[in-house]
Amino acid sequence: MMKNLLVTNYQSFKSIQLSAVTFSLLCALTLVLFYNASLWRSIVALPYQFSLWNLGLFISLFFFLVALVNILMLLLSIPYLQKTIAIAIVMTAASSSYFMDSYGIFIDKNMIQNTFETDISEATELLSLDLLLYVAILGIFPAIVIWRLQLKSQTLVKALLSRMVAFIVSFAVIGIIALMYYQDYASLFRNNRELRHLVNPINFISATQSFTSKLLKLENITPQKIAQDAIRYPVKATNLKPNLSILVVGETARAANFSLNGYGRNTNPMLSQRSIVNFSQTSACGTATATSLPCMFSKFGRDDYSHAKSKQYEGLLDVLSQVGISVLWRDNNSGCKGACNRVPTELLSKNTHSSLCNSKECFDEILLVKLADFISNLEQDAFIVLHQKGSHGPAYYQRYPQAFEKFSPICKTNQLQNCNQQEIVNAYDNTILYTDHFLNKVIEFLEQHSQQYNTAMMYISDHGESLGENGLYLHGAPYFLAPDEQTQVPFFLWFSKEYSQNNSVDMNCLLNKKDQAVSQDNLFHSILGLHNISTNEYNKGLDIFSSCRTNEPRLLASKSNNNKVKGLKWTN
Repeated sequence: MMKNLLVTNYQSFKSIQLSAVTFSLLCALTLVLFYNASLWRSIVALPYQFSLWNLGLFISLFFFLVALVNILMLLLSIPYLQKTIAIAIVMTAASSSYFMDSYGIFIDKNMIQNTFETDISEATELLSLDLLLYVAILGIFPAIVIWRLQLKSQTLVKALLSRMVAFIVSFAVIGIIALMYYQDYASLFRNNRELRHLVNPINFISATQSFTSKLLKLENITPQKIAQDAIRYPVKATNLKPNLSILVVGETARAANFSLNGYGRNTNPMLSQRSIVNFSQTSACGTATATSLPCMFSKFGRDDYSHAKSKQYEGLLDVLSQVGISVLWRDNNSGCKGACNRVPTELLSKNTHSSLCNSKECFDEILLVKLADFISNLEQDAFIVLHQKGSHGPAYYQRYPQAFEKFSPICKTNQLQNCNQQEIVNAYDNTILYTDHFLNKVIEFLEQHSQQYNTAMMYISDHGESLGENGLYLHGAPYFLAPDEQTQVPFFLWFSKEYSQNNSVDMNCLLNKKDQAVSQDNLFHSILGLHNISTNEYNKGLDIFSSCRTNEPRLLASKSNNNKVKGLKWTN
């Protein structure tokens, strides 16, 4: 009997027929009700006084969003494809709900860019049982229901007429609500701009459209050369050795957890014994690698930078190569995001070096393996970039060898929401401890080659990380609302005595300026200045070494007084 009942119910379900307009409205109701927990939670948490007017405002918001999503679903109600499109939307909305609910993530075009540029290794780290449950309950089950539903066949005239009526009604609902609560809505979204990045599925659909449209325009573009007037002026050398500079680009390291910056735990036991200059107030260009990495090597500062400009123009490494400096990019991460496209590059994250790699990844010390082979026959100056895996989350516990698990207990899962904050912080601090060890190894490597070269190391992270503060995890928040944990990054340098002397850098002068505000905007101009490269692209006001150099070569500084610059502004 039970079997017959199930068969009867199944047949009855299959016999249900809906018009395209009714189907769109049901999809809109479902999406607003069940896929927007983060949005409703954020709205409820807002400070407000209870009143009938405010109650009406919040109720109206529900109908406002249903009407808005309904318009979107109607626009996508293409005959014969309507159900397929709806399935794609609910599946994507299910995944979006998981990341918003679990990590406090906001979905904008930068987050979509991060998604497009994430490699398989990074993507698999995000897989979890909770994600699978979200996809099953909010994705697969609704998809089956949608697939089994039958849509009524309509004549072209009737289909167009019904859609037109549905559009008019939806716009009317929005218009009436706007007339009643315009000031309240304007205040709500003006003072809480992050809310628009939580409206699922409008957030990821609009962000994807924005990103892909720009991507298509830039697909086959050839980057314009920059600094074609670049000339490298020699400095009177104290010896005949070439310069060897290593720039280490960190991953997801936030300044707050470096004991060099006053953090309570000793996460920098090795570096604290070194003579380094630590710039304690450094801000990143973005809150995700896809933005901050190409931005820091770009001639554009954060206020002027865009993804399109990074594709349209060459960057710092191209200029260095152009004036005869040997450049090498070594990567233990997911690539350089375009910054190294035209210079020699080595991808080491899939190396099989037995002591430093496992089946999933390599520890950052792999970046030093066989590096001596590259520099063994150099006769000119060299500039090497080492791109770390660093503190990439959420699986922080996988970023360091067991010997560096000093802080415990740790969070041993990628589902950070299932760990208490101290366990997350412990695992993260261990990654910083390992980075400290790795950077000390880089300095030791340079010291070992000090007979051949004047050596220097610089370190700067791409962006920071949230570890559960205010319910936020990971990174990638829109910059205007990103907390300091995501925007403030470590930045310091170590120069050998011969390097500072040969390049006329007064280290005591730099130490006196270590607590002034700097940013990744300074990197492009500071590297040009340090290498004595004169070009109209150079901005003296953004060169952190400019006022601390003796016998400064003839560097152009035509922009230093004409541009509005962000970051350090030192003058001689």
